Amino acid sequence: MADTGFFSIRFENMAETEEDTYSVFLAQSDEGPEMVWYDEMGDPIIEVGISQAEWDEVVKLINDCGVRKWDGFDEFDESSVSGFSFEAEDEDGNILWAQGAGSFPEGFEDFEKGIRAVFKGYFED
Repeated sequence: MADTGFFSIRFENMAETEEDTYSVFLAQSDEGPEMVWYDEMGDPIIEVGISQAEWDEVVKLINDCGVRKWDGFDEFDESSVSGFSFEAEDEDGNILWAQGAGSFPEGFEDFEKGIRAVFKGYFED
């Protein structure tokens, strides 16, 4: 089992279109990994337990996309409507935090696409 060292992860993608705007909260609980997916208005639309394999895919994305290097990223272009925020907390209360608007850290696009790919099955009819 892969380990992020994190027990909670929150990622928000703010895009030019509503269908591309969402946030996702992932956490390890006593019952296993859980996910809450929020729509563009911040309303929860999916609240489920997820598989350890899905959690492990997110861990792999964090490692492959260099997300740990994002810590402290804070760049804004006030004319942009697109942006993101990312926060992860470990068991000791240490927080990795990043945010931006119109400016994104290296690996962001791959991470965002990867998150969608991991959880796309929850949106298919």
